[in-house]
Amino acid sequence: MKKLAFAATLLPTFASAAGLLGTTVSVNYHLDSLSTLDSVLVGAGAELSCPGTAQLCSALTVPAQTVDIGDNSIRYFYVGAGTDFTDTPVNRFSFQSLYGGDVAITGVDLATNIAGLTASRLTFTSHGVQVDMRDLSVGSEAFFELSLQTAPVPEPASAALLLGGLALLAARRRRRR
Repeated sequence: MKKLAFAATLLPTFASAAGLLGTTVSVNYHLDSLSTLDSVLVGAGAELSCPGTAQLCSALTVPAQTVDIGDNSIRYFYVGAGTDFTDTPVNRFSFQSLYGGDVAITGVDLATNIAGLTASRLTFTSHGVQVDMRDLSVGSEAFFELSLQTAPVPEPASAALLLGGLALLAARRRRRR
């Protein structure tokens, strides 16, 4: 058991994954050659509301829409008579600058009442998520919510310490054989 305790002391302690509250996130809407960009400070309540002055509202002109970003989630909500997202080569939401360099997105869960919007329409990188809305219809109250799974990204020094500790353990084990 002492060997295990010694090994545990060699492993670096990684910081817990931080959330989005208090950070600035880029919200884009891309429709063919039209592209909007809104940089929003994440706090309590909806970050973007249409109608309104957000650039997003110039592209999404139907009655009422909001984008609410939480600590580890993004929610789009539509209220109106129902509408269609056009079937064009590019028709998507893009959320970028999510988390800093010390936290990465490792997965995205989707909750929605929009028929046809499935996980296959989501793509993500370590710091961004895109939602393909091509040829989808929304009813009078439609939403999607993205729950973001994250993991801390070790600093290079922490990763080197971890590798060095594992190499030391391997060398000690070989010597004892």
